Amino acid sequence: MSNRLSKVVFWLVLACGAAFLGARGAEAKKGHGKAPAATADCKKDADCVEVIDDCCPCSEGGKRRAIPKKDQASYEKDRKKRCEGTACTEVMSQDPTCAQKAFCAAGICELGDTDAPAVP
Repeated sequence: MSNRLSKVVFWLVLACGAAFLGARGAEAKKGHGKAPAATADCKKDADCVEVIDDCCPCSEGGKRRAIPKKDQASYEKDRKKRCEGTACTEVMSQDPTCAQKAFCAAGICELGDTDAPAVP
């Protein structure tokens, strides 16, 4: 009886191992496709805008973030829907993003200090 049990365990382990290796091989094959085309958010500073990050503006304890200008309308629409009914505090935020300006850096919109020296 123990010989029969050993055979069942052997086949069970073998089947599980094969299933595991088969799944790993299928997962690895997914990576061989074409890489997505690189998309830049911006080309120049004017392509970026500051928007309220999350629900509350800086005048109500919040902070800001930079996004591509082309995405501003959809971002604001989604934010207003998501934040409906949210109560913000009546205090001016001390978050550094509230004093920063949007700029384009290597194709990505970011926030930065306005008094930083320009890089040629």
